Amino acid sequence: MTIQTELLAELVYAHRIIANALNIMTPEQKTEWAERNAADGCDGEGTTRANERDAVIARAQVAV
Repeated sequence: MTIQTELLAELVYAHRIIANALNIMTPEQKTEWAERNAADGCDGEGTTRANERDAVIARAQVAV
């Protein structure tokens, strides 16, 4: 397995883990998470940069 394949697999796992976490969080918890992400400079189109990850995963899957 190449490092690129390993990194892609980890990114896909992280994407699923984040989605699972969001599914059990209250709206207040999601808001706090979004605020912390923004404060750390890692916010994006949404709370968890899901759209950005989706795009990178799609491009990487074609390349691997």
